[in-house]
Amino acid sequence: MKQKIGKLRVNTSNPKDIFLKIYKDYEYKFIFESKDVSQIYGRSSLIGVDPVLKITGKNKSFKIDILNNRGNEYLKSLNKTSQESGNISMIIKHILETFKTNDKTLLGLYGTFSYDFIRLFEDIGDTLPDNYVNDFTLFLYDTFISFDHLRDNAEIIIYRENKKVIKENLTEISNKLKKQSENPEYKIKNPYFSLSEKQYEDLVKTAKGYTRKGDLFEVVFSNILKSEFEGDPFGLYIRYSKENPSPYLFFFDLGNEQLVGASPEMMVRYENGIVNLRPISGTIKRGENPIEDHENMLKLLMDQKEKSELDMLIDLGRNDLSRVCKPGVKITDYRFVEKYSKVMHTVAHVSGELEEGYTALDALISCLNAGTLTGAPKIAAMKIIEKHEKERRGYYGGTIGYLTFSGEMDTGIIIRTAHIKDGQLRFQVGATLLNDSKPKKEYQETINKAQAFLNTFI
Repeated sequence: MKQKIGKLRVNTSNPKDIFLKIYKDYEYKFIFESKDVSQIYGRSSLIGVDPVLKITGKNKSFKIDILNNRGNEYLKSLNKTSQESGNISMIIKHILETFKTNDKTLLGLYGTFSYDFIRLFEDIGDTLPDNYVNDFTLFLYDTFISFDHLRDNAEIIIYRENKKVIKENLTEISNKLKKQSENPEYKIKNPYFSLSEKQYEDLVKTAKGYTRKGDLFEVVFSNILKSEFEGDPFGLYIRYSKENPSPYLFFFDLGNEQLVGASPEMMVRYENGIVNLRPISGTIKRGENPIEDHENMLKLLMDQKEKSELDMLIDLGRNDLSRVCKPGVKITDYRFVEKYSKVMHTVAHVSGELEEGYTALDALISCLNAGTLTGAPKIAAMKIIEKHEKERRGYYGGTIGYLTFSGEMDTGIIIRTAHIKDGQLRFQVGATLLNDSKPKKEYQETINKAQAFLNTFI
């Protein structure tokens, strides 16, 4: 299905300003922004509106919804008979293969994979009750506004079947951008953590028991901040992105639920034949002034427990990539310190050349779920999480991003993220727990990670 591309320059290069003018005109939309912390992260932002298909899957079934007239043509190109049985994730691979192109394109699948997507590939137990969160919710987008922050410009980019429709649609979107925008308002009420300080500290002691016995090297137990939510979720995104600028800032409106995130961590990126991971572990709060900030950074770098956390995640990442990459997986930026608004972390970069016969989706699946959110060994840690946490994680620890039809992929881990649905908000935080973890310190780490979000409460 060959699509023509249309482009039109936009006068402003501020993504939020543009999104504010158009987001109420569309049921489904997203904005991805990046605040550079290190040069590995992108220097671009992207808005997507008016997708053509919605692809959802959970447990043993998937569904494809046509969202507009353009979606009919895409659906005709899919050979549905080949997807009657088997692992439902194969529908994703089928769509990517059907519309594959050698020309670089933004056309592709944009959306989310939940933490529980892993259940399609691994047995992690089935203790916790099921929830309403899909294993994956993806949209085929063909309408974008792209921002190049290096060149300080922006342009509408659309893919359509003929030039006449391209011209009409570009004009239509351009006219929407002339509207006046309003400041979206919201209110968060009656917040509480699902676990008390003592309950979380008891979880830390439980984790230490597993590591002492040698069942685990480390495990991540989490706590859930819950509240009532009123108003416009995009108002929360505006406030939160200012409080906690991060490499993976996102607002994704899935229609009946929204994700508002300021994630510091890449899940998997694939471009130019190279698969990249950037594991984060080791956390300390920011100082009140530059001197205290520097002292805290040195304390972080000298902490052997924090070093052990990161080293184990590097080993996990190297093993994950070795399944789909050629021999010679590389480690760079070892214990590089990335600073955020309320905390700083140590990170490393793991990369490898993708083996022939594998795709970006294969690389993503091989790395599920991120060790940063599970522990090590990963399958054993996820089984322990299933045994001791009270609710399925849903989006927390899952993945958000895109897979294009030209083969590129960029995904972030869904952490530091609010999930809003039916007037209820969830924001989940965790800590990596080892044998020498101190319960009070680990509980405080979860509060430090949540602090930038807590500052958004109005």
